[in-house]
Amino acid sequence: MKKHLGNIIKLVVSLGVGVGLVYWFIGQMSASDKQHVIEDVKRANYFWVAIPPIIGLVSNYFRTERWRLLLRSLGYNPGFWNTFFSVMMMYFLNLFFPRLGEVSRCGVLARYEKIPLDKAIGTMVLERLMDVVCLGVVVLILIIGEHDKFFLLYEQIVQNSKTTFADIIQKNQISPLVKYGVMGTAMLTLIIFIGAQIHAKGFENIVANIKERIAGLVRGILSIKDVQNPFLFLFHTVMIWVLYFLMAYTGFRMFPETSNLSLLAAGVCLFFSGVAFSLTPGGLGLYPIFIQIVLGLYGVVGSAAISFGLVQWTAQTASVMIAGVISLILLAILNREPTLEEEPLKA
Repeated sequence: MKKHLGNIIKLVVSLGVGVGLVYWFIGQMSASDKQHVIEDVKRANYFWVAIPPIIGLVSNYFRTERWRLLLRSLGYNPGFWNTFFSVMMMYFLNLFFPRLGEVSRCGVLARYEKIPLDKAIGTMVLERLMDVVCLGVVVLILIIGEHDKFFLLYEQIVQNSKTTFADIIQKNQISPLVKYGVMGTAMLTLIIFIGAQIHAKGFENIVANIKERIAGLVRGILSIKDVQNPFLFLFHTVMIWVLYFLMAYTGFRMFPETSNLSLLAAGVCLFFSGVAFSLTPGGLGLYPIFIQIVLGLYGVVGSAAISFGLVQWTAQTASVMIAGVISLILLAILNREPTLEEEPLKA
């Protein structure tokens, strides 16, 4: 019950921030801007709106195969479809519960492929570390190729984010007493939860369980040294990020105003969209704000800059939700237990 309550609180807070940003973003638009955005949405080239989500689906194939390579190095060989659907489900759940999707995809393999959860989480952490390295390479490329724009954008977006959050707090009249009260309640709840766990399971058992989990986690992270085909692992990693670039680049084709933007501009959009996704569930509220600022420095201003971010975010979010629901259904079908009537007769 306490676990569910904690998840609900996280959901309400994260979605509340996102919805607040959407409210602020729309409130900043004039009636004329809103009318122009509606017209832009109607004139968008929906062939190119659909291409980035398809590319994203293909990138998940490479993410699935890369994860399977890591799991094989630990002596497990999970089926492709269970692994692929768990990856799709990860993105779906992250729309509502930030970071819960990563643990949930490991839970899917623990349930259906009998892979210990701690080891699966270890490989997932390793994957995320690899993504951080790749993101560092992307930033290095952007610093070299778009030095002036990149740092100017970073300053603008950080300042804009501070202003946005301050405006939301001021408009909703959130007092310091309320903020510190929420923080104090959260800390008190955590202390009570830890105390209840120690009373129920015993301190020594909890410590032993934590040590065992950490050991499994470390084994998962170190699985990279036992990967049978390092070049294939590197190929999958490179392909994931190449496709991320292509998602941003092909999306530019949806409007004439953005169709001439470069691959480096797509890289800048990719980086700051990742920042938006890390701050609110699915980039809710922040994504169109960040993209509008990025496009503004490349000469795309007015309603087109606003509309591009809104259409792009809507298409990506819709595709993740549809793919996630389908994956949940197919996981249940693929792994359902046979009924007595379906079991083969014994001789």
